[in-house]
Amino acid sequence: MVSSPAERLATDSSDTTDEEPEKTEPPNPAECDSLHSGRQLVHTILPINVDVLFELLFSPSKFLMEFHEVRKTTDMVPGDWKLNKDNLKERVVTLTIAITQTIGPKNAHVTETQVMRKCSLPGQLYAIDVTAVQGGIPYADSFYVTQHYCMSRTVDNHTVFSVHAQVHYRKSIFGFVKGFIEKNTWVGLEDFYTSLLRNLQSEYCIPPAKSKGRRTRRSVHTQNKAIEETIIIADHTKVKPIRVPTTVGAGGAGDRKATKSGYRWLVAVMLLLLIVVNTMLYAKLLQMEDMERMSRLDNSEELDSLLLAKSVRTRNDWLTIFQQQESRYSDEMLEWQKVLSSVTEMLNKASVLCTKLCRIPDNGTSAGRM
Repeated sequence: MVSSPAERLATDSSDTTDEEPEKTEPPNPAECDSLHSGRQLVHTILPINVDVLFELLFSPSKFLMEFHEVRKTTDMVPGDWKLNKDNLKERVVTLTIAITQTIGPKNAHVTETQVMRKCSLPGQLYAIDVTAVQGGIPYADSFYVTQHYCMSRTVDNHTVFSVHAQVHYRKSIFGFVKGFIEKNTWVGLEDFYTSLLRNLQSEYCIPPAKSKGRRTRRSVHTQNKAIEETIIIADHTKVKPIRVPTTVGAGGAGDRKATKSGYRWLVAVMLLLLIVVNTMLYAKLLQMEDMERMSRLDNSEELDSLLLAKSVRTRNDWLTIFQQQESRYSDEMLEWQKVLSSVTEMLNKASVLCTKLCRIPDNGTSAGRM
């Protein structure tokens, strides 16, 4: 049977439908108006819908409750989202977190005020500002922590998830105390978000690759062979795999041990310097006390000798004695100012040493992991 021209045209048209360009979704119309200032703790792409991720992290979801339960968080009271005086959605969350430090309190009471920015658009973007105030720990009334969550939808219905944080101070405190506060704050935040990402990827993303079994010992040449590892770089539109060679050397463990040993020696030297500075400061204070006591004795003995000699007879004699006393007091004040200046300088040096000493364990740990 011979087909008509109309039937042949219809057949030709149906055969060319596969060559039509694919329809792409429009780009995200919402943009975050935050400056994203502070230290970036998280920046990754998760194969989770942006609305689902928001519900997981900012509602009393089963995932969030189980996550805090594993981290030994207690007394968690998640508030409801309500409009505040600025017509922005806001809620307050209170909880008691566990502290893993060996010295000090074992838990801290945290009050988080979470505010959703105006640029947030359901289905596209969620920008949340969090202000965390702690209680039950030393210097809790001197600082607070702000965090900014940014969750943006990509064209393939994934979510770009980033978090920035800052430490703010309400009043002036010593440098070494500030270093101690920041060190513990950043360690706690990094541990929290590392665990959060691990749990998200474990439950909703591709599970991490299983570790291989124990291998037998090989030659040095085989051990030095490069092992390619895939690093996922977060981009706003797609995920690009980049292979980075990582060489596993036979002396890696020895280098790490040598690095740790070097840091231990550095800590010991800095402790010794701190002891020397404190000893000098103590000696200076003893010297000041001796000088002040001797000065009082000299002045009293001289005044007694003048009175016993009966050389004080007229008003001018009394004025002369008082002028001499005033001159000596002025000299003593100058000496005190010099000593106090040197003591202040020593205290500043001790503060600098304490600050460096607080930062050394972080550098040693990061060097050991490399």
